[in-house]
Amino acid sequence: MKATITKIKIGNLSVKYAIPLVAEALGMDDDDSKVKSLAETIHKKTEGNPFFMLMFLRSLYDEKLLQYNFGVMKWTWDDDAVNSKIVTENVASVLVNKMSRLQEDTQRMLMVASCLGSNFRKSAVVEVMKNISRSEMRSSMRIVQGTAATMGGSSLLSSDLTNSSADQNGSDSTYASSIEEFEGEGLCEVDDDEYHFMHDQIQSAAFELISPDQRDSFQGRIGSILLRSLPPEELEASLFEVVGLLNCAASNITDEERDELARMNLRAGIKASENAAFDTAKVYFKAGREALGSRGWEGDYSTVLHLCSDGANACFVTGDIDTMNELIDEVLIKDIDTKEKYRVSEIKVKSLLTVGKVNEAINAALDFRRQLGLPTPQKKASSKFTIIREYIRVKKLLKDKTAEGIANLPELDDELYEMGQRMNEHLATSVYLVEPTMLPLVIFQSVTTSLKHGLSPTSSPAFARL
Repeated sequence: MKATITKIKIGNLSVKYAIPLVAEALGMDDDDSKVKSLAETIHKKTEGNPFFMLMFLRSLYDEKLLQYNFGVMKWTWDDDAVNSKIVTENVASVLVNKMSRLQEDTQRMLMVASCLGSNFRKSAVVEVMKNISRSEMRSSMRIVQGTAATMGGSSLLSSDLTNSSADQNGSDSTYASSIEEFEGEGLCEVDDDEYHFMHDQIQSAAFELISPDQRDSFQGRIGSILLRSLPPEELEASLFEVVGLLNCAASNITDEERDELARMNLRAGIKASENAAFDTAKVYFKAGREALGSRGWEGDYSTVLHLCSDGANACFVTGDIDTMNELIDEVLIKDIDTKEKYRVSEIKVKSLLTVGKVNEAINAALDFRRQLGLPTPQKKASSKFTIIREYIRVKKLLKDKTAEGIANLPELDDELYEMGQRMNEHLATSVYLVEPTMLPLVIFQSVTTSLKHGLSPTSSPAFARL
């Protein structure tokens, strides 16, 4: 089934179409010379972006430069005042100034919402608002009043979610009023508990309300609150957003918090990998390793092992071979159980096969089997006598066994043999290119393991090749 995809590029409006837009917004005739003059002025500054044009109109109204005259029953304005305003202000400043005139609680909610992304849940915003003090919020606002203490020294991943009674936040009615205000101002759209900013410039302007030197710590604080307060199912749904927020403040946390941050990045990276978002997964795995730093292997080595192993796999899939090899080597040189090196060893074999380095891939697979202590054929030509001898031995094992009996064998539950079988599967697809006489021995070995220790996903190909 073929599908035709048509891409439509929507550019800015020309002056010709900007005039009707302004005229319709004002309920006036687009032939009116004053409307044309206003539209042309707005178009010149906004370059015809419809959203920006409407924002300018709204800002004119907010600042009473555009007023409705009930005497003549139409909108009126002073062209000189409008020209002066538009020439001296850009779109970003208009939005920021617009937001700065909102209620303080509304500004605070916008600050929080801007950190949660273009789409956010009201419940998440309210949860943060309930657990972050007014003084913290004020110290993080771009224009700070008074001498409120900064948040730089606050503990992020283990912070207390309660506030002092003297610094408590608003009630549910206050939150509802604030949400109603920025919804009424046309800053966001609502769908039950789901909200989204009307335009990415609105989100950017809301983020600008946060003081630049406080943004990282502010986002980390929000991530910490969500991590501690969201129910498990909601946390899972917002995992990427929460981990992203926590990563913003990674430079200002304790070693214990770094361990937890690494585990959260591992969790996010695995989830991204499961959704085939391997480029995104690489970012999380890297952030997790950076959170642990050089102390990773001496501390939470299980986490750093998985960060390296899963990170190597993400690099392999995305073609980042240099980083993949660095991660593989980092694991292989460690003095840890051989079975814990399996993941990177298999990735190494697969990557070598992918780039056509068959000899090196075979050597890596054989070497890993030897490290596991499993019987391993030598990489050399096998004599007919050896092949026939092994064939007879396998035939004896198969004596009196029917296809149904083999199918009903128990599953392989020994991790060591499972790893060996996987390596044999890679060998079976490659040794015939280098030394064809090795292939029968690899197959016989896989069949023997299946008969003695149980069936695995690699058993069917082995029996089929027999």
